[in-house]
Amino acid sequence: MTSHKHLRVVIEDIYSNGNQLNENLALKLINEFRYSNLYIAARKENNTLNFITYDYNDMKLTALFTDPDEFNKFHHEGDVQLLQNSFELYQNILKTTDIEGYILNPASEKYLFTKEFILTITNIPKTNFYTTDAYTGEELHDIFMGIDNSELEEFISNRDNVGDYERLFESLSQSSLLALMVSDLKLEGDIIDLKKTGPVAGMYTDKVGGVYVTMFSSVERMGLVNTDKFKYAQVINLAMLVNYVLSEDLDGIVLNADSDNVLIPRSVLLRYSLGFERYANDARLCDSMYYMFPLSEKF
Repeated sequence: MTSHKHLRVVIEDIYSNGNQLNENLALKLINEFRYSNLYIAARKENNTLNFITYDYNDMKLTALFTDPDEFNKFHHEGDVQLLQNSFELYQNILKTTDIEGYILNPASEKYLFTKEFILTITNIPKTNFYTTDAYTGEELHDIFMGIDNSELEEFISNRDNVGDYERLFESLSQSSLLALMVSDLKLEGDIIDLKKTGPVAGMYTDKVGGVYVTMFSSVERMGLVNTDKFKYAQVINLAMLVNYVLSEDLDGIVLNADSDNVLIPRSVLLRYSLGFERYANDARLCDSMYYMFPLSEKF
């Protein structure tokens, strides 16, 4: 469940700064809003859902919530429903209705965001990476079997390159990267179609100091991960992975967990996020999340 803890930290920092936005805080706030999936309350009337509005200082406002707990602090009526939507929809509401802004977490932060501020936020990230020309399972298997990221591995092995995120991201955008999927089940076959088997595996994450999604440059690096579960690989769309980390309120990405441990924190991903969409989005990988390959094939 998304809690928007990073957005709330920015709000706390604004309060600590005398409720004043400086350039740094404004950028952090805008970046977190771009990838937010906040909650809104609606009441069903005559078989339609209507957003609940409030009058505040001669303004017509609607409340947004970071999580269901904040909603439950404020609403106790049985006929009120909680809906979660992307930031783009909340912009469109302000464009198409007479609502003049939002109050975030009215039982806690009570922070007001005016229509003018919300509509100045541009470069809204993708919410759909779909294409009608997606790689088939067989094509993804061929990509998996042919992966060679030796140039990327040479770059990250040089300690002089630590912290050079621009060159790292350039190298990542030119690489074919893998996600490690782990399962309690030993699944048979060269290609495992999750559309047929259902959700039988989960992505391996690193939970030291936060929740970090992991990605890998090779099957050999995956083999160094210590787990009792069965291991499978997925070819990933880097832009989709970054979008997932940011929209799900996660803390960042670790490249080659348990070996190289290259940490890419959320703050850095936010700074470069639009570049991933532009330069690291192979749209044909949009269905790659539905296919897994046993690691034993390449050992």
